[in-house]
Amino acid sequence: MSDPKPAETQASGDQLQPFLTHEKSLSHKIAQGSEAGDILDQQMVMLGFQLITQLNTLIKTSRIHGRTNSALDKPVEAMLTIVHTLTHDQPVTLRLQNDFLFLGDSHLKVNAQQMTVVSSVIDAMNKWKIGGFTFTASVSSKDLREFAHLFVTLDPMAKTVEDFRQELKQLGIGSVEIEDPRELVLKEDAGTTGAPPSQAEQKEQHKANAKSAYGKAAGALGHLSQSARDGGTLNFKQAKRAIQNIVDLMMHDESTLLGLTNLRCHDQYTHNHSVNVALLSMALGNRAGYPKAELADLGMAALFHDVGKCAISLDVLNKPGEFSKEEWDIMRTHPTEGVLTLIQLRGLGNVPARMASASFEHHMNFDFSGYPKLAVPWTQSLSSRIVTIADCYDAMTSSRVYRREPMSPANVLKFMFNKSGQSFDPVLLKLFVNCVGIIPIGSLVMLESDELAVVIKTPADKANAERPVVKIIADVQGNLKEDGADVDLSLQDETGAYPNSILRLVDNTEYKFDTSRYFV
Repeated sequence: MSDPKPAETQASGDQLQPFLTHEKSLSHKIAQGSEAGDILDQQMVMLGFQLITQLNTLIKTSRIHGRTNSALDKPVEAMLTIVHTLTHDQPVTLRLQNDFLFLGDSHLKVNAQQMTVVSSVIDAMNKWKIGGFTFTASVSSKDLREFAHLFVTLDPMAKTVEDFRQELKQLGIGSVEIEDPRELVLKEDAGTTGAPPSQAEQKEQHKANAKSAYGKAAGALGHLSQSARDGGTLNFKQAKRAIQNIVDLMMHDESTLLGLTNLRCHDQYTHNHSVNVALLSMALGNRAGYPKAELADLGMAALFHDVGKCAISLDVLNKPGEFSKEEWDIMRTHPTEGVLTLIQLRGLGNVPARMASASFEHHMNFDFSGYPKLAVPWTQSLSSRIVTIADCYDAMTSSRVYRREPMSPANVLKFMFNKSGQSFDPVLLKLFVNCVGIIPIGSLVMLESDELAVVIKTPADKANAERPVVKIIADVQGNLKEDGADVDLSLQDETGAYPNSILRLVDNTEYKFDTSRYFV
């Protein structure tokens, strides 16, 4: 497979010229329309996330300090400011539904950087079985302190949400209200009297489960990375549970999980990159025939393939701009440092072989042209060859501290195929394309109907590799559509013809169009 963009060969350069002019005009309109129309939404999302952040800080601080302690002054005042900003005309509600957070009725779509904080608040609400908090404009500093104190001192295993409400009532706090949980009815819970969930509800449930699993894996990795930097002991139980959950989800809905790898955040690159590499590695391992039990081991190895970076100074790791030769020399020590870190923190006998090999070998390359350089004969493990492919693909499609501009998924695949047999195992690389698609998930495409779409799922039939499932995101005039239809381009009409096809790929990195919003 020499050209991962076959759709471009469907028309000559002369035929495409009018389209190219139209495409640039359309993309410009989309950018303008998106910028103008989304300003208010962006402000609400920003305030919503600030509300979540301050609520998380208030809860965590209250676990350590009493409600009158001055340590609560800053989080309380910050939260008051946000609540008063949001409640100028009506109360504000932060609601949880199936691991999605809503500000009022608006879904708060968060990026990879925000997932750790959001997951912490979701876990705390789930522990109490709370569906939401409503704050009125009359809320005071005392109200927030008492509310947070009750939240962390009452035992959710012994108390109910109604008990929580009564405690607030006895304290005379009416400015904070607690909602019961709202949940979509799952098919197995519907029984004989309840209606089964619609396809849309099932899809939202899959997205919620996938996003929660992604966030928990990122959170576990963050805690372990900090522990490694501090010289502490690594406890892999939380990370292993998150990976096992991802394996279970992947068996049922691989595309939704792979869609989350489109979340790009250079500020949290290391953590989210490692979760993405784990997802991509497990998907590739599944194609390569790994049993389900071994997929979790592969996922753990991939999740911690960069653990050696914990031994590298943050000044080097987070340096903006290109590295010097000396800094590259330091960066190239992280495979070896990774094995040493695992051995020091877990003990030689407690380091799984896959985890050690993935850390040591993921930059070695298929022809051993990478690093570390070895003077003795060496056989790179299958798991490491898988992680090498996943690592390169995610790194090149991501924005990084020293390289803010990523490459489009299709261009990355083209680059990787040029390195087949050198940097990458050629058999595994072909299997990898089956995972992400010859037109990869997350790609921006122009359809023959002149509509713009995002690839959200690979085609089920390999014979239709150029006909994935896409989401329409803009009409022919360039107007963005928040609830555009999902279209399976492999479906034929009654005459046997295809109603729509991909005309060409659009480089979303060139137009700085972020497609990750369609996967959260």
